[in-house]
Amino acid sequence: MDMAVSNTELVRNARTLRPLLRANAEESAATRRLAAESAAAVRDGGFLQSLVPRRCGGYEVDIQTYCGICEELSRGDSAAGWLAMVANSSASLLGLLPDKTRNDVFGADARAVVIGQWAPTANATPVKGGWMLTGKWPWASGCFEAQWSFLGSAVLDASGSLVDVRLALVPTSELKIEDTWYVAGMAGTGSNTFVGKDIFVPEHRTMLISEMLSGISRSDHSDEPLYRAPLITALPLGICSAAIGMAEAAFDFTLENLERGKPIVTSLYRDARQSPSYQLNLADARGLIDSARLHTMRAASDIDRSVSSGTSMTDIERARVRLDAAVAQKRVREAVDLLLNIGGASVFMLSNPVQRIWRDIETCTRHAYINGDLGREIYARALLKLDQVSAGF
Repeated sequence: MDMAVSNTELVRNARTLRPLLRANAEESAATRRLAAESAAAVRDGGFLQSLVPRRCGGYEVDIQTYCGICEELSRGDSAAGWLAMVANSSASLLGLLPDKTRNDVFGADARAVVIGQWAPTANATPVKGGWMLTGKWPWASGCFEAQWSFLGSAVLDASGSLVDVRLALVPTSELKIEDTWYVAGMAGTGSNTFVGKDIFVPEHRTMLISEMLSGISRSDHSDEPLYRAPLITALPLGICSAAIGMAEAAFDFTLENLERGKPIVTSLYRDARQSPSYQLNLADARGLIDSARLHTMRAASDIDRSVSSGTSMTDIERARVRLDAAVAQKRVREAVDLLLNIGGASVFMLSNPVQRIWRDIETCTRHAYINGDLGREIYARALLKLDQVSAGF
């Protein structure tokens, strides 16, 4: 891995993979996992180590670069951009943990891939020196490519109510993959279910979600400002950027089809490009995709600015990030809807990649971490100076 590569070069390098990823995208969707050639190219390019600490062999890029990488890879294959989002957002948590934990993961392989299933779908029993973990963890995007995974378990109070989530870092070699990923969209992500029983996890490989929310770090280094960012706020922007890349791909295919000069059936237009309604749909779709990117990158730049200045984001600034994510996810869906109008009924042929991208966008933009309605609610409550009913924004 060339550590001299700049942030700009990383994004440019991700862009060069577009033809290869695009050529393999149908294979990814059909086999329900990222195509092997694509997975190797993404890993070998270092794109899954973008948010890994430099001390561990990663690039430790800013959030804008992370977003750019997710977008460029998704423009080739939705599954590739999603893997980059999951792997980097998960690996960034190593920036909050001590060298002993980092060495467990990256000591033997600087390109080790880390993913995570943070939902508390398992039980963790305290034992000497750590925890014993048993459970099932669905939505394990990247399970075939990962060597490690952060697994969530419930922390309950005396009454049995959920009060926190413990994340435990586990080698995927200790887990089984249950084949559960049968979906309408994002099929290529291979988001199956991990299953594990009586897995011992030492204390130094665990952390509480509340610690991350509170900015508590157990890192041995004070000169890694990226990991002082509000990660729970920053990392979901990768989802928005992945969706933007998918919308760009749909736009690419739509434009290519228009440039063939095909007629509009049941009209007098022998060339669809001459139709004002098609022109307006195309222009509006372009504007909506650009709007989604502007909102996403505004949020990313706000976070990067707080990191570089060493100042904490205010509550209303963090809430505006949630609004920006809400706007972005809505705009990409609107854009692709307009592109479907241009493509017409034929766009839904399974041989047409736009219908696959449409299904991917409709799926990924409904991820809980960029819940648009909740994001708007959070921002409105911040503007009105009301107590936040949703923690962790």
